[in-house]
Amino acid sequence: MPPDCYSGRVLWIDLTSESTREENLDSSIYKNFIGGKGLGAYLLYRELEAGIDALGPDNVLLFLTGPLQGLPAPNVGRWTLVTKSPLTGLFLDSHSGGALGREIKKAGYDAVGIKGKSKRPTYLTIDDDSIAFEGADDLWGMGVHAATRTLREKNAKGSSVYVIGPAGENRIRFAVGCTELAHQTGRGGAGAVMGSKNLKAVVAQGTKKIAGADVDTIREINRVVVKSWNEKVDYGFKDYGTAFLVEFANSMGHYPTRNSQNGYFDEYMRINPATMEEKWGLGTHQSCPHCVMRCTRAYKTEAPDGSGAEVESTVEYETLGLLGGNIGVSDPQAIFKMNYLCDDLGIDTISTGGSIGFAMEAYERGVLSDADIGFPLRFGDADAAIQLIKMIASREGIGKTLSFGVRAASMEIGKGSESFAVHVKGLEVPAWDPRGRKGLGLSYATAEVGASHLRGWPATVDPPSESALDVIDSMVIARDDKVFTDSLIVCHFTYHLPLPHEQKITLLNAATGFDHNESSISTFAHRVATLTRMFNVREGISRKDDILPKRFWEPQKHGPREGMSAFVDKADFEASLDKFYEIRGWDTNGRPTDNTINMLGLESIF
Repeated sequence: MPPDCYSGRVLWIDLTSESTREENLDSSIYKNFIGGKGLGAYLLYRELEAGIDALGPDNVLLFLTGPLQGLPAPNVGRWTLVTKSPLTGLFLDSHSGGALGREIKKAGYDAVGIKGKSKRPTYLTIDDDSIAFEGADDLWGMGVHAATRTLREKNAKGSSVYVIGPAGENRIRFAVGCTELAHQTGRGGAGAVMGSKNLKAVVAQGTKKIAGADVDTIREINRVVVKSWNEKVDYGFKDYGTAFLVEFANSMGHYPTRNSQNGYFDEYMRINPATMEEKWGLGTHQSCPHCVMRCTRAYKTEAPDGSGAEVESTVEYETLGLLGGNIGVSDPQAIFKMNYLCDDLGIDTISTGGSIGFAMEAYERGVLSDADIGFPLRFGDADAAIQLIKMIASREGIGKTLSFGVRAASMEIGKGSESFAVHVKGLEVPAWDPRGRKGLGLSYATAEVGASHLRGWPATVDPPSESALDVIDSMVIARDDKVFTDSLIVCHFTYHLPLPHEQKITLLNAATGFDHNESSISTFAHRVATLTRMFNVREGISRKDDILPKRFWEPQKHGPREGMSAFVDKADFEASLDKFYEIRGWDTNGRPTDNTINMLGLESIF
């Protein structure tokens, strides 16, 4: 029997044959891998062979719930998607807001795995035990907003809709899917995997009740954290959501400017959340279900199609960074329009901003010309950026080159452009310049998905002006907590509530009846981190790939981190990498040792 809060069932869907089957998982799988990222890592490693084409029918899309979805726990209106990334060719986990996970779980499944390729444009409906393959010819080519509205009208009230836009259909390597208009599976190209399968959307609704071993304890923790949040005053995140981070990041030398040539943007005050809220805020929060934090803000803007219609743009800090300072744009309205366009087309704003910033620098250096692009492309030109976004999503002209990401684009363009292609393992770098904080660069270099700001930060605000060796332990602790958070599928922002690590363990045990403690959860996180590393090792990753782009070895030229590189020197980076491998129990080439594999109980998987 599965533990209390699980169904014990995985639904497998084959799009090629339009067939389904169910798999029952042993309770030990839940004890060892919990849900979300952990369960996804186990299933993906088990299901895929090395070297499969991420955009081929053999790749699998895993829609995952966790032990807390459907229970009265704080900030669990989320779900997880795991697949092989078409952008990096590596393990990919993405975590989205929205009710999809809850509805899949109420339908009676802990996970849904989708394989194969449909012969026609299709969308799936999951309605309790009824699974339907619906034609999507009328939806193919629609933007995310129109497709979501159409699917809401076609399906039962209360259904959760996850849909891709034209970028996913066109298999743009950093295409996203979107849940309920405001929540994206943001990095690495999961939307392209859906498009490659001719799958436009997944719509889910369930009616089953979710049980828990000790629901009273879950309710009490929820009451405590809600009370803590409600008592907070004069707090930027509470007032403005992630937009408040623009000023903070800039003050720390983190804010990407002109393709990360610097970490300080002189015009940052124009992107001021208080002003944006006063002038353009709608007062609505398109936030995750049952969330007390309600951090997603919508702003009024004009539709970028030239119709003059007023629309809502749910812009976050990362977009304000990558489609703001990183391309030299300081006009909030221009950023709102670009964000809305990316969301409707279904492409990741981080990789899009990174790709446009790369192209702008290439143009200003003379590597790309007007003839190559079709128009001038200088930093600060928002109209040119909007045009380029459309070209990327439709694979038109230079947009086709950029649609493969900056790593592939720089290899195709050449002429020294590899030196300013800002990525790690093919994933464009987020809006936190690692030259602003000691040790942050190691988190980027070693994250299994490539450059990610959500894989554990070192516990310091110090600049990288001295050795990072003393903060590597804290980075690993933070990474392990993030693995746990993403497997429990609790929002990353619960540190604002706060919801401390110990309470997360209590929630897990109250939901499942398990007896996890600090030690067993540390082992769990180590197990999942090692399993995702082994997935990547199987794909050819080694120490040679755990590196930073050349840009972050160039000192910042201006602002609070002037003169700073990501590490004091490359010897310190290599020593920090050695220490990270040693903590993880991996050899000097970054491969988990047999002793580590056996200690973590992974020998039967490998």
